[in-house]
Amino acid sequence: MIGHREDAEDMAQQALLQGFAGIKQLRDGERFGAWIGRITRNLCVDHIRRQGRTRDALAARESTEAGDTRDYGDLESALAELPEKYRLVLLLYYFDGRSTKSIAESLGISPGAAQTRLSRARKQLRKLLQAKGEP
Repeated sequence: MIGHREDAEDMAQQALLQGFAGIKQLRDGERFGAWIGRITRNLCVDHIRRQGRTRDALAARESTEAGDTRDYGDLESALAELPEKYRLVLLLYYFDGRSTKSIAESLGISPGAAQTRLSRARKQLRKLLQAKGEP
């Protein structure tokens, strides 16, 4: 989750610029949507990492939806321990509200692979949280 409209607009503009600059690398014109989506996703992930907003987005969204002010330190550290391919599908699914089909297109994988990654990510996250004493 980028957070601010201006940041999202900047990411979109940057993705289009990178896309146009690298259009010769695209082999199959029918895959343009997935290709530009992957560029956009990578830019957004980089932006979030640079801004350190993963933690802020997680806490803000959860506390807003749940109506409470719980500390999510264990969840944040468990997410940080997950391999990136699992952490990314969790963030896209739960925090961006994306479907597994949309995630699959962005990551350049099949919808079944996206669903499998999501399932495995949930299991690993559950194990990590149980090890930290969370329910």
